[in-house]
Amino acid sequence: MNNITLLRTYLRPYRGHLLTLTLLLLGSISLQLVAPQIVRRFLDAAQGRASTQTLVTMGLVFLTVVILQKGITLASTYVGSDLGWAATNHLRADLAAHCLRLDMGFHKLKTPGELIERIDGDVSHLAEYFSELVVQVFASVLLLAGILFFLFREDPRFGLIGLLYAGLTVGVLRAFHTPSTRVWGDISRAYADLYGFVEERIGGTEDIRANNGEPYVMNQLYPKMAVVADKRVKAHLLGSVTFHTSFMVFVVTWVVALGLAGYLYLQGQMSIGTVYLLAAYITLMESPIKYIRRQAGNLQKAVASIGRINEFFQLEPEVKEQVTAVLPSTALSIQFHNVSFAYKDQLPVNGKPTIDHQSPLATTEDESKVHDPYVLQDVSFELQPGKILGLLGRTGSGKTTLTRLLFRLYDVDEGMITLEGVDIRHIGLSDLRGHIGMVTQDVQLFEATIRDNLTLFRNYDPHAAPIDDAHIIAAIEALGLESWFHSLPHGLDTMLKSGGYGLSAGEAQLLAFTRVFLRDPHLIILDEASSRLDPATEQLLERAIDRLLHGRTAIIIAHRLGTVQRADDILILEHGRMVEHGERILLANDTTSRFFSLLQTGLEEVLV
Repeated sequence: MNNITLLRTYLRPYRGHLLTLTLLLLGSISLQLVAPQIVRRFLDAAQGRASTQTLVTMGLVFLTVVILQKGITLASTYVGSDLGWAATNHLRADLAAHCLRLDMGFHKLKTPGELIERIDGDVSHLAEYFSELVVQVFASVLLLAGILFFLFREDPRFGLIGLLYAGLTVGVLRAFHTPSTRVWGDISRAYADLYGFVEERIGGTEDIRANNGEPYVMNQLYPKMAVVADKRVKAHLLGSVTFHTSFMVFVVTWVVALGLAGYLYLQGQMSIGTVYLLAAYITLMESPIKYIRRQAGNLQKAVASIGRINEFFQLEPEVKEQVTAVLPSTALSIQFHNVSFAYKDQLPVNGKPTIDHQSPLATTEDESKVHDPYVLQDVSFELQPGKILGLLGRTGSGKTTLTRLLFRLYDVDEGMITLEGVDIRHIGLSDLRGHIGMVTQDVQLFEATIRDNLTLFRNYDPHAAPIDDAHIIAAIEALGLESWFHSLPHGLDTMLKSGGYGLSAGEAQLLAFTRVFLRDPHLIILDEASSRLDPATEQLLERAIDRLLHGRTAIIIAHRLGTVQRADDILILEHGRMVEHGERILLANDTTSRFFSLLQTGLEEVLV
């Protein structure tokens, strides 16, 4: 998408604004060209001893023209600003939507601060580009052309002086355009790096302060700020050289024009009014050229930003939609067929992890396999509709990755995952994710009402049926959470702070369970959702879990024995490989099984 395409795409919906702005600017240009003509007539009339009434009339006409021109300029400023921000907000929305479509691998490599700079920082440089920088620069060119026309009409010598001035100034601007554009691109990248660093460190304030890490943060911050300062000094230096060089060209031009006009007046070849007119037009030329010169910096920022925006738009998600099937609205069966997967955003581990050979999960497999970059390798199992799978394994064994593949946050490298016998790559992403609900230990809550956090803002989606309050309260009651709901100070209108500050871990989990229940998915994934709760809250959640899982297929990532007892089947992972799978009751009674050893040892002691 080049500059012209970008303009056409985002200005097309605002053609009315653009037409209004163009007419206002043309009116302002016409009045600026007429005003010196009125003063010329006034001076010549005064020198010719015209009547006082004639001079007063000319003065009033000039005053009217000036006031009208300033009023039109004010109106064009408002319309231009409104047009610029409307168009760039449209662009921000498209960038944000594109960002949300990109794969999780991309988001793991980019900090939120860097993405904010992409979506807002780069686009902010285009606010004037969409209005003043294009339309008003065009208007300045028209004003310059009009001035040259009148100069040539009055005296070709002055027309040539004006043309030479314009040509020299344009040459100066072109000479500094490329290096300035390069510097502003460097500035944007430096800011993205700085914002990403600051955002990440502020998010980890608690850990940084607890470990006395402030000196480290400041030590890393200063070099990043120094890079920004260095690039900005270079940009301002280039801008200052451009300004002073072009201004000196104007001064020389004005002195030459004024000297020539004065000489012709003394020779009797020119009236005092014409001297003023020519001097005024030469002076007026500085206005559009000054505007173009001033906007040259914004143009360089805009060109650099457009390049970065185009690079961002060219990023494509690796997870593609190829919709050829639709999932049924029933409990789903799950099949993993020889699934292998490796994260593309991580490098293979170079060293061997420590293996506890006394652990019931330890294997006698060749330790060279731990060098394998695959997080999951050759995983095959089937879970019948309405059954519950207990997924066990030590940290890093691939449990969470397995569940993320079901959402198609990533695509498998080898093998296939099917739901009800349908390859999930042939299911629309919205359909697939609408059938799956997940509750994890860390619940994402937003600064909004309880209602909006429970519905995940669905009531603001014009393409989705709204969820009324009665339905929300019914879901809360169905999960047995009435006492919690009635403890809220303002019911569904209770405001939460960002991150759910003010709520206990148990209350946050209650919100998460209600949120999933409202979606009515047919496959539930619980990533040890109750592992950090006190016994009383956990008991309340256990009742909610029973209601949530009723009639649904489920996968439970567990570390506690009580959680595992709910499972029908057990699957144990070790370094991404499936080392045991079967019915829970059979494995629990088989003294040779790993699951039996886990039950004897205690899950909490082993699965860490």
